[in-house]
Amino acid sequence: MDWFLGLVQRIVQAINDYIVRCIPAYDPSAWNDANGIQYNNNCYNYACNIQTNTFAQPGRASGNEYTSLTCSSVGAGAQSDGLAPTNCDDGCGCAQCCHLVALVMAPGFDFHWYRRDRDGTWSHKPGGTEARNVDNSGHIITDPRTADRGPYTQFCGCYCVCAGKVHIA
Repeated sequence: MDWFLGLVQRIVQAINDYIVRCIPAYDPSAWNDANGIQYNNNCYNYACNIQTNTFAQPGRASGNEYTSLTCSSVGAGAQSDGLAPTNCDDGCGCAQCCHLVALVMAPGFDFHWYRRDRDGTWSHKPGGTEARNVDNSGHIITDPRTADRGPYTQFCGCYCVCAGKVHIA
C-alpha cells in the first residue's frame, strides 16, 4: 500500500508542477523597469504575459483590431488573437497550459485587463505604469469583479490565455 500512496503523491506533484509552470507568478520586477519594458508594454501585454514592446492592442496581431470601446468589440479582438472566453469561476482548467485573465471597461473611454497569478490573487499593469497586485483602494485583488476598479465599472468577462495559442502585437 505504501507504493500506491507514493505513486499517488508523485502524480499529484507532477500535476501541480505542470499547472504552476503555466500560470504566471506575480513578479513585478520583470515589468517595472522604469524604462523600455514598463513604458512599452501595457495591460494587455501584462495579462497575456507577453512582452512585445508594442503597447499591444486586442486584435492587432490577427488583423482584427477592436473598432469600438465595448466589451463585445475588444473581446472579439482578443479572441481573434487567440484568447478563449471562459466562465470566471470555472477558470481555464488544467488540460492545457493556460492562465485566466479578465476584461473590464470604462464605458466609452478605455478598457483594462487583469490576470490571475499563481498564488490565486490577481494583478494588473495600467498602461505604461508599474504592474501591481492592488486595486484602487490599495487592497490585494482577490477577484477583479469585486475590486475597486475606479472608472472601469463594467465587467466584461474572463478569458483563457494558452501558451503557444495567443499572439499579440
